[in-house]
Order: sequence, then C-alpha cells, then structure tokens
Amino acid sequence: MPGLRSSASAIVVALLLTACGSGAPPPPPGPTPAQIQAAQAAEKLKIYEQLRAADKIDLAVDIGNDIAARFAGTPAAAEVAKTLPELQQRAKVAGEARRLERLWTYQETPDGKGKQYHASIYAKGGPTTEGPQRVALLIRHHPEWGQSTYLMRDEGGFLCARDCALTLRFDGGKPKRWAATIPPTGEPAIFIDKNEALVARLLKSRTLSIDTEWKDQGKKTLEFEIAGLQAAKLPAGKK
Repeated sequence: MPGLRSSASAIVVALLLTACGSGAPPPPPGPTPAQIQAAQAAEKLKIYEQLRAADKIDLAVDIGNDIAARFAGTPAAAEVAKTLPELQQRAKVAGEARRLERLWTYQETPDGKGKQYHASIYAKGGPTTEGPQRVALLIRHHPEWGQSTYLMRDEGGFLCARDCALTLRFDGGKPKRWAATIPPTGEPAIFIDKNEALVARLLKSRTLSIDTEWKDQGKKTLEFEIAGLQAAKLPAGKK
C-alpha cells in the first residue's frame, strides 16, 4: 500500500507540473493612450502634408488646426507647428481676396447690334435690398455709346453745380476733383468724366471714397472697397 500511495503522489505532482508548464503566456501589454493619440495624429499629419503639397491651403489649415488643438504635445503637432502659421496667413490673404472679388458683379446683356457690359459694386454700408440708400458704382461699355463710369441710386438722384465735379479719394489719399455730369434724361445717376483714366486708377487702388450731394438727403460720402476689380472681366481694350 505504501508503494501505491507513493505512485499516486508522483502522478499528481507530475500532472501539476505539466499543467503549469503548458499554460499560455500572458498577452503583451496594449498601447497606452498616449501611443494611440500619437498614432492618430501621425495619420492626420500625412493628410495635412498631402493637402499642403497640393496647395489646398484652406483644407490643410483645417487639418493643421485640428492636430494642434486635439493632439497637442505629439510629434505630429510639433511638425505641424513648423508650417501652419505661414499657411494660416496665406489662407487669410486668399480669403480676403475672394471676399473683395465677390463684391463686384459682372453682367453681359444683348443691346441693339451688340452687347452691353457692366461691372458694378455697391457702396459700403448700403442695404442689400433696393431702396433710396443703395448706391452702385458702375463701369459700362455700350456698343453705341462706348464706355462710361457712373454712380446710380435706386431712388432719388444727385445734385451737382453747373461746373459739376466730384471729390474722389483713392486709398485715403489726397482729394482729387473729378469732372462729372448729371444725365439730362432724369435717371438717378451721375456720370464721372474721363472714365478710362478713372478705371485705370480703380485697378490700382484698394478703396475709393466719393463726396456726393443727394437730392433728398444732402451731402454724403460714399465708400467703396474696389480692390477686387478684375481687369480680365472688363471688355477688351477698355481697361
């Protein structure tokens, strides 16, 4: 009996040793939150660099801002910080240029034997709907009458002395007297003479102010953000 008990004990010990030796190794530790964040930022950095290389500035700036805000402290954020400020400035400049260009409207309409062209912009601060406060500066090329530049109100009209002239300031510079004409046909407009010289100045300037006198509201200074005028959209030979 002692021999049987010894054999049984040996078998139990052997089984225990086998069970311990055949156990699966513990799983490796998973990535830390910091490692996960760094990996996500690295993927976004790839997209940022692709957009930057393609000169898609606005989209690149959006991704860059996201990396800087959500993944601060990661290698990707440090890399983005090298180029993002310059891209942000370029995006700001491009956005302002687009805003100024959208202030101008260009139209082409049939008129008699040819086409009439208009480039127009509304004065700053005027209403977006029609009314006596709204004034536009127009550059018109007519197939019969040629080119003219004038101010047009929706309602009311302008006053001007017999020796009619308007005071213009380009980019806040010195005032210049510019000959003008009230149309005899009664439209609420005033034509600015030497219009080709005026258009040349418009294409070189960012802002224009014009001192005017209105029939119903007295003296008013009109301000225009003219920097977005595009020479390529004016009729050929009349720029």
